Amino acid sequence: MTGRLRPEPLRLTLEAGPGATLVQRVVQTVIKAILEGRLRPGTVLPGSRALATLLGVNRHTVIPALNELVDQGWLVTEPSRGTFVALELPSQARTVASARETGVGFDLPSFLLPASVPDPTTLFLADGTPDPRLAPAQELSRAYQRALRHHAPALLRGQDPLGHPILREAVAGWVGERHGLAVSPDRVLITRGSRAALAMLVATLFRKQAVVGVESPGNRAAWDIFLAAGHLTLRPLPVDAEGLDTEALAALLAQGPVRLLYLTPRRQFPTAVSLSRPRAEALLALAASHRVAILEDDYDGEFAYGDPRPESLLALDRTGQVIHLGSLSRLLTPGLRLGYLVVPAALVPLLARIKRPQDLGDAPTERAVADLIRDGELGAHLRRTRRIYEGRRDLLCGRLQEELGGQLEVAVPTGGLGLWLRAAPGVDLAAWLRRARDLGLRLHPPDQFFLGEPAPAFRMGFSQATEEELASAVTRLKAALGRSR
Repeated sequence: MTGRLRPEPLRLTLEAGPGATLVQRVVQTVIKAILEGRLRPGTVLPGSRALATLLGVNRHTVIPALNELVDQGWLVTEPSRGTFVALELPSQARTVASARETGVGFDLPSFLLPASVPDPTTLFLADGTPDPRLAPAQELSRAYQRALRHHAPALLRGQDPLGHPILREAVAGWVGERHGLAVSPDRVLITRGSRAALAMLVATLFRKQAVVGVESPGNRAAWDIFLAAGHLTLRPLPVDAEGLDTEALAALLAQGPVRLLYLTPRRQFPTAVSLSRPRAEALLALAASHRVAILEDDYDGEFAYGDPRPESLLALDRTGQVIHLGSLSRLLTPGLRLGYLVVPAALVPLLARIKRPQDLGDAPTERAVADLIRDGELGAHLRRTRRIYEGRRDLLCGRLQEELGGQLEVAVPTGGLGLWLRAAPGVDLAAWLRRARDLGLRLHPPDQFFLGEPAPAFRMGFSQATEEELASAVTRLKAALGRSR
């Protein structure tokens, strides 16, 4: 069999994984063996019974672990032939290998924090992202097939830098329906995700030094894009239970010109609070009087549980201050990099000029996703995942309150994909989170979320983890607290 290696004598020892379930420990054991080269790509694995005996666990533990490894891309199965280590490993394995082989022969910028390499043996709950295991893969596959079967010649030619016209029309309808207003497709521009959209806006709007107001706590990934421009100054604006502090904004505007406000008003990142209607009206009035653009990143705005979705600034804007940024990736799956901008019509050709040399789009994907929107598949998927995420939110909040209620202030958010947790006085939060990382639970420390002095708080996502994984995360977090004292 081409590309397949015969099984060799296999020596595996079940990873300890404090706080991890047996299934997670089996997953971690196999991944570690692959990363260390003891299981090479193409190697056939023993059968589930033999592997269970080798690891000293029940076969009913091994089977879901193997299924999870297949879902993550570490293993592949072939009917009647067996289970093999994938010939093409997940991206994190290639990143780890290349990091070991290469150095740096030039100076690196000091103002950016290095990106972390995902560790497949660690529970990463620092954000709250859609669970790729819930992605509508079959619906998307059918949409791709229809698009290529009926429109292949047009889709495989060059692409309009504004995005496929059918998707722009579908997004205009989606945004209009969700926000209660009429949106012309001429105001819509398709992007490779929200971060690509942000980088494109920075390149379009800023050619000289300027001040950008940002929420603090806020989104460091977005801050890094602003800082990478090299000539922008970020000014922090506090956030409370009603969202952005508009009195602090008024004080900032009184100090001098501010070119742009980057905000996540409907579901603030990382706190998950929503901007109140009085604050939203005050914000728009201030922006209009000072001629400040507002970039509204609709981060998790569609994930509302029980309560009605908060109003967007786009829906309330009457003076053309708002640039609305949306992400289809956060509604579908992180691996599908697709976002959109709704902007004043005069800005569209300027953005297209910046986008054209960098990105001419992905016409087959854009047409397929357009069909998902038009056929109602996206709406159905959102309703289904919202129910699942709400259940995961409830489970995590309940377990945290039960196990760590004396050490953490657990506020149940009305929407979003993560919790904002505040440590009790006297808790050494930095040491606690470092120890949690040692136990296989990764959470960002407070300074990742603040410009200036951080508060003793952190974000814990719940959307990308199963109920079993969330329970394991709480167990690890509790164990880490005892060891950090």
